[in-house]
Formats: sequence, C-alpha cells, structure tokens
Amino acid sequence: MNVLQAYKTELVLNNTQRTNCARHAGAARYTYNWGLARKVEARQAGEPVPSAIDLHRELNLLKVTELSWMYAVSKCAPQEALRDLDKTFAHFFRRVKEKKAGKKVKVGFPHFKSKKNGLGSFRLTSAIHIFEKAIQLPRLGVLRLKE
Repeated sequence: MNVLQAYKTELVLNNTQRTNCARHAGAARYTYNWGLARKVEARQAGEPVPSAIDLHRELNLLKVTELSWMYAVSKCAPQEALRDLDKTFAHFFRRVKEKKAGKKVKVGFPHFKSKKNGLGSFRLTSAIHIFEKAIQLPRLGVLRLKE
C-alpha cells in the first residue's frame, strides 16, 4: 500500500531563489498556454487533438531551437503543466456531457493563463528531499522553510 503525503509550508527565499521560482512558474504558464493554443489549432483544423505526451515531445524539439531558455528550469514544471492541461480538457468534456444529460453544471472552455493574475505556480515531481528546516528541489537547490 502506497501512502501519499502532502505538505503545505511557506518558503523563506532570497532574491536569487525568488527569481528562479518565478522562472519556473513562467515556464509552466508558457507551456500551458502553448499547449492550449496547439490543442485549439488542431481541433479547428479537424486533426486529432494532441495529448500531453505528444505536446511534450513537440516541446522538446522546440527547446533545441526556439525555447533554449527552458533549459534553465526543471523539466518537471512544463511536464506537469501539460498534464494539468490534459486534466482540464477531460473535466471540460465531462461537464459538457453532464450538461447534455440535463444536469445543472457550469461549463467553460479552458482559459489561457495570465501573468497579471497572481504570482504563478508550478509543481515538481522528481527528486525532492525534505529536511527538518529545509527542502531540496531540482534546479532550485535547498530552500529554507518557515515554520
């Protein structure tokens, strides 16, 4: 049996760490918006809508030529953003079916994420090590925790 745990804590960041976190959040936002645009284009062209895996392969090819700045962030941030986009589309189509079945649910197509709304967010899933008063994240290093 696997036990999943989630922790919610506040980080104490210096200016360099704050900049790196903003860079990760920006990469996740950019990837989400890029993936959404690709899905909309494919849908309008009558092509099969690409999955998160297809989009990630395409993004890896773009990283070599156009998006070299993405090498500064962890690979997990864009991957998780594309997975979130897939979940968003799945929820959208599920709610459309519920609406057609006669349930009163609010249906809205996924929106692009804006720089203006909030600080941004990202998720990391690879090698995360938790210490008593710090956490070590990939590409970000050891970050102090406020407790």
